[in-house]
Amino acid sequence: MKKILITIIIIAPLTLLGQHVKCCQSITEVESYLSGTWRLASNPKFLFKYTFENGTGYISEMYESDQKGEYLVIDDHPFVEVMQYEQGFKLKYIDLYHTSVVELKYLNAKKMILVTDEKEVIYIKVSE
Repeated sequence: MKKILITIIIIAPLTLLGQHVKCCQSITEVESYLSGTWRLASNPKFLFKYTFENGTGYISEMYESDQKGEYLVIDDHPFVEVMQYEQGFKLKYIDLYHTSVVELKYLNAKKMILVTDEKEVIYIKVSE
């Protein structure tokens, strides 16, 4: 019995290391968590506003000016699509010039981590 318990204690943490963090079970849940304004943690003046309607997602990239509450729209990406794959979810950004795909590593009501070019980018949700 002790051998079985020791084996479980050794193997269980190893299997947990291989799993991706999952916030949601469906694309609709991811869209719900994503909806709203997110601030780039490394540069809080950059904001990204996600909106979803009828399964279509939109994203606007904004920059906060020196005057409080005033934002300049830098880029309006026409579409963002949430894609589900075996280990979790990815976001596909589509605009007139290119398409890019990033991995959604972590998402909850206050924090999001995206992996792009093998770098983690952290976002904090803005209270609305």
